[in-house]
Amino acid sequence: MKVLTVLASGVLVVLLGGSGAARADEAELKYFVEVQVPSLETAKDLAAAGFDIAGVNRKSSMVGVVVTPDALLQLESFGWPVAVRWNNLEQGSVEALGDYTDPQELSTFLNGVVAAHPDLAAKIILKDTLFEGQKQYGLHITKDVGLANDRPSFILDAQHHAREVMTPEIAKDFIDYLTSNYATDAQVRHWVDNINIWVVGSVNPDGAMYVFSTDPAWRKNRHPSCAVDNNRNYTALWGACNGSSTSCSQETYRGTSAGSEPETQGLMQLTASVRPFFALSYHSYGEYIMYSYGCNDPDERFALDEVAQGLNAILQDDSGATGQYATGPIWSTIYLADGGSIDTQYNQYGAYSYVIEVNSSQFQPDYATWRDITVERQRTAWKYFLDKTLDGAQIRGTVTDAGTGLPIAANLNLQEVTFTHNEAPRHADANGRYRLLVHSNGTYHVSYSYPGYCTASREVVVGMGPATADVGIGRPGIPQGVSAVAAGDNAIDVSWQPAVNADQYHVLRSLNSGGPYTLVAELPGAQTSYHDSPVSGVATYFYVVRAVQGCESGNSAQAQAATTGPCAVGPAFAGLTSVTNAATSTCTLNLTWPAATTRCGGGVTYRVHRSATSPFVPSPANLVASGLSGNSFTDHGALSDATPYSYIVRAVDAGNGADDGNAVAMTSMPTGTTSVGPWADNAGDSGTARLTGAAPWSVLPTGGKTGPKVYATGTYGNNVCAALTTPAITLQSGSSLSFASKYGMETDYDLGIVELSTGPSYGTWTKVSVNYPNRLQFTGNACAIPPSGNNTVFSASNSAPTYPGSPYTGSLSAYAGQSVKLRWRFSSDGGVSSAGWWVDDVAITNTLIAGTCSPGVAANPKEPSADGGMRASRAPAGTGIDLDYLPACGTVDNAVYWGTGPISGSVAFTDSACAVGNTGLSTFDPGDPAPDGFFYFVLVGQSAAKESSYGTGAPGERPEAVGIGACDKPQDLTGTCP
Repeated sequence: MKVLTVLASGVLVVLLGGSGAARADEAELKYFVEVQVPSLETAKDLAAAGFDIAGVNRKSSMVGVVVTPDALLQLESFGWPVAVRWNNLEQGSVEALGDYTDPQELSTFLNGVVAAHPDLAAKIILKDTLFEGQKQYGLHITKDVGLANDRPSFILDAQHHAREVMTPEIAKDFIDYLTSNYATDAQVRHWVDNINIWVVGSVNPDGAMYVFSTDPAWRKNRHPSCAVDNNRNYTALWGACNGSSTSCSQETYRGTSAGSEPETQGLMQLTASVRPFFALSYHSYGEYIMYSYGCNDPDERFALDEVAQGLNAILQDDSGATGQYATGPIWSTIYLADGGSIDTQYNQYGAYSYVIEVNSSQFQPDYATWRDITVERQRTAWKYFLDKTLDGAQIRGTVTDAGTGLPIAANLNLQEVTFTHNEAPRHADANGRYRLLVHSNGTYHVSYSYPGYCTASREVVVGMGPATADVGIGRPGIPQGVSAVAAGDNAIDVSWQPAVNADQYHVLRSLNSGGPYTLVAELPGAQTSYHDSPVSGVATYFYVVRAVQGCESGNSAQAQAATTGPCAVGPAFAGLTSVTNAATSTCTLNLTWPAATTRCGGGVTYRVHRSATSPFVPSPANLVASGLSGNSFTDHGALSDATPYSYIVRAVDAGNGADDGNAVAMTSMPTGTTSVGPWADNAGDSGTARLTGAAPWSVLPTGGKTGPKVYATGTYGNNVCAALTTPAITLQSGSSLSFASKYGMETDYDLGIVELSTGPSYGTWTKVSVNYPNRLQFTGNACAIPPSGNNTVFSASNSAPTYPGSPYTGSLSAYAGQSVKLRWRFSSDGGVSSAGWWVDDVAITNTLIAGTCSPGVAANPKEPSADGGMRASRAPAGTGIDLDYLPACGTVDNAVYWGTGPISGSVAFTDSACAVGNTGLSTFDPGDPAPDGFFYFVLVGQSAAKESSYGTGAPGERPEAVGIGACDKPQDLTGTCP
């Protein structure tokens, strides 16, 4: 349930004064106070407003807050009962902590443990010499601690926040219990013999020493220029959801960059090195058992929550009762907190990580009263996690190479879990061992993959304890000794040596060295050669072979060969490289492409295909030019203004008519001449409403800023993600955006932002920086837009939305010279709806304004070899006739009409050959003439609808050969070309 308190109205959106990095010899005055709040939700609002929340006594609805004098006044002004319990400068405040363990005493304790139990414990330095001289230590506990092993790991850490002095006591007791009871307690031996246990008793020893020497309220580390909250400095979700501060003076300051602090780095390096199955981090206070995330729910919440609930059922709180800890993800259980340690351990390293906040009333409870009770009760917690490491519901096993038995650090995928928060891939360790946390009593499906290996899958049934799935993954060997040799006309023989574990072979070939390759044969494992026929003569082919055993091996070394026989392949060609608008009064598009290379030794021409739809398949119906010999084409044949056209250019071998087959398509649209000016849209009050919107966006007839019409969502529903988008706009230097807007949205839950995408794909959207009025505090909106700080979104429950006097504005100068689209994206969550969002009077300065162009005349075919130069000869075999000619502009194909001589009177065409191409070389076959006779013929250029003339003679143009074959098209004598 969402609780909208006075805090959400903006009363507490203040910049609270706090400590940065005080000098070692002084401390800023701070008070520890308890605030009686109307509901526990108020604690979240106080945290979001910047107050330093020390903890929450949930039974009495009492929030502990550490405040400066100014912040105390702010807190008292809200009218809730505020009780000052102590201040950090009062007499004896530091001395009161004397019984607790400071970092130097903890280090001495570790030394004693190692000396007493050298086979069980080893002290390591995680970070040497911090800002004020302390060292960050870890202790490794396991049987034969100096010897390598492949046991699972568990990490327990304490004292991220310096003032939380009870938490090192729990770590200290943990260490003492395991080492001192190992010889006599079978359960302890079971844990120590089978788990690598790591303890970091004080993550923040610099800060902790400052607590014991100077300031008992100190929270952060001791960075000399600006102290940092270590538990807001980790890399996963760093600064992601307004759960930390960018201000040095704030107690939740997250640092200059993710993972910037040495204390943070030390724990991350340990986690990366040992890859724990479970990790447990101690904080105080409030009695919480929490897991990831600090900003949103994890995708494995079902399994993570089962562990938390199981512990809650047996863990006693300060009153001795069980089942009283609050459990759940951090963000919804306590408050938003980004950059926390357990989020990084879980997100980046796959550790199932938990936080326990101990004690109910203070982070520094009376030592004599609470120390022993607390550590004894927390034994239940860490014993629970050690038991879960070995015997809890999980899938575990070893992944090995099926052939050699060697371990493989395979990638793991649990079909029942889809990660959505940029989690690192889960994988086995260097010993091939893995563990996956699952909910008890379920059936799961795990896949195991590794580069070069076949992916294996297992169905695993899990009860209340571990289920073991050992998996061997295999891979076929890569074929060796591949060769390719000519095998007579239009045939090539490929052969290779047998490969290990090959049930089958795939033979692939390409006309390009390095591929891409096309599969040409699938052969049984006993066959190690392939006769590839027919192939083109002259052209060089490139071959690779892959072995198959469930999956393919990698490519073999490439072999190549060419053979004899007719050459039947198209040229090597990269395809179209540009289509640009000529921006002239006649609608014109200019195309360019690189030169193609013949594979058959002859000439190359080019065909241009055009379509008003995209994608499209080149065909005779969309051919607009052929027989082109250059590397460009200007298309101004009957194009329409501001209409997008897509083009594909193919290279054609002039000898065999084969094209290269590429599918590279490019699109542009013609316009008239351009000028620089403003682009504006007022929803159709003047001109056309040009923005397009997904429901619930529409143009409303009333409610506009300067005119009646306006773009608006109206009263919206739940879980809406919808955008209002401009057409493509080309920006010039110094462009800026302005628009009018009013809105009524559920504060901190529903929102609107402005985004921009660049052409030509317009696939990626970036948030535009405008003078936003609000923040977004909570996750859960339908567009998954993350929480953000003040002045980052539109999000406020305005009961009577009104337009402000000035428009909202933002600079677009970074996109000068680019074609962009802008969109106003609205997103709501699953709760309360409201009045909606209005957008009007959109204006963009310094844009490229296109004029209008007029369609040109469609091209009509001209005569091939109009100026002479056509040659005819008998084909090398048979009765065919080969023609060598100059292709004509406007011609996409040619037909041949012929008759027989001798001629008596006028010529009379008696037969035809249609579609002989327009490459400059064509062949037709009229047969043999009668004895003493001959053939006469004309080559006629054709477009899709018309024919050119048949040449000229003394009487003028030749008449049409009406009724001769299927080639007849209306004759056009003008011969216009693009």
